[in-house]
Amino acid sequence: MASAFREDTSHYEASSPTTSIHGGRGEGSEGTTNAPGRQSDETSSADHVTEKTPVAALLTKKQKFKRHCRRFWWWYLIGLIIFLAIFLPILFLVIIPAIVQRILDNQKMPVTGGAFVAITPEKLNISITTSLDTPLPAAIDPVTLLMYNHETPTFSPFVNITLPPLHIDGETEIVLADQTVMITNETELITWFGNVFDQPKVALSTRGDAKIHLGALHSNGYIDKTVEVPSLNKLSGFAIEHMKLLYPALDNGTNIQGTLNLPNWGALTLGIGNLSLNLMAGDLRIGLITIYEVLLPPGNNSRYFNGELYLDVLMQNIGTILSAQSDALNDGNVQIDATGNATVVNGQHIRFIEAVLNHRRVASTIPVTKLIGDLVSSFTNGSQVSIPDLLDDVFGNSTLIQEALSHWNATDNDQGAGRKRLLPSVKRGMFGSSTLTLLKLGMKMGMGKY
Repeated sequence: MASAFREDTSHYEASSPTTSIHGGRGEGSEGTTNAPGRQSDETSSADHVTEKTPVAALLTKKQKFKRHCRRFWWWYLIGLIIFLAIFLPILFLVIIPAIVQRILDNQKMPVTGGAFVAITPEKLNISITTSLDTPLPAAIDPVTLLMYNHETPTFSPFVNITLPPLHIDGETEIVLADQTVMITNETELITWFGNVFDQPKVALSTRGDAKIHLGALHSNGYIDKTVEVPSLNKLSGFAIEHMKLLYPALDNGTNIQGTLNLPNWGALTLGIGNLSLNLMAGDLRIGLITIYEVLLPPGNNSRYFNGELYLDVLMQNIGTILSAQSDALNDGNVQIDATGNATVVNGQHIRFIEAVLNHRRVASTIPVTKLIGDLVSSFTNGSQVSIPDLLDDVFGNSTLIQEALSHWNATDNDQGAGRKRLLPSVKRGMFGSSTLTLLKLGMKMGMGKY
């Protein structure tokens, strides 16, 4: 019976797994009672799941994002700190300076006006008109700009100018007015001023360090700019407009005065003080004139001059002079060249200007009829005078010019056979009756008879 009981018990446990799990003590009635109860729990659980599913589906993306951020905010904070630690130094040390430098590099800085005025051998008064154009409003602290020749291998500035504090917003005109500066390298200034005289356009190079403010942001940059500025172009158009002989000469030897044109093809006004020029006929120096307080704004500039015409040199070298004038006389002109002699401001010689002008030569051509008319009118002033007597007073011999013109092809036996006295290289007939006619015409013009 005992073994049978065990078998029945075994059979009972095996066939009643639900009772063994949910029953209180494994009793049959409890197993029967709990079976329906378990089904009720499962149904309730299923209903619960079914009720929660639509709640999760109702969350918006914004709510999901907020829930995500609440869970992982500290990860994002760490990432932000790392990002800022890397990005901010790059922003302030690399990106902003690069933007500022690009803005500076893109500046054209055209020179539209200004002046270079010599005031002593060591000082200049400089004015510059230029412009800056920025895409963003910016403020610039005072900047010292060094002017130099970019073709010189070694950086050698010759003057320094100062940009005042500036506020730039879009295209803004910049005016630097009346800055007195020291010449820091006279050799380089001579080189630059020589280019100003010789070339249609001269290169003006500037360099300086600038501090830029873009709102609350500050950055350092540098300016290194070369611009082309219209210049003197060898004083093309230089001409003696009027010339008058003073007879008798003044006590200081002055016997000539008149006006001449000094053209300035550039954008800068040039002030060079009292300018003395040698008058040249070929290689012969025939006079010295002075132009006072020379200040040359852009354009043509008619200036008064006076000085001395060396009449004795003219008469003693008439043959040489006429030979040098052969090409000009073929066109009915007289050519008088000019070279620099001295440049003086307040009694002091301006060396850097003399070093340039004293080695340059400019030509002026004057129609023969105009020249003779001006010279004759110098003496007659419209009055009736005896021209032979006038020539005799001025030149010491009234027949000297006619003799020179009529006997230019004669042979000077005292100096050796075959040697021309006056004009060996000029075609015969050039100074015959046609030249005398020009002379007479000039006399008539001077006396008001033509």
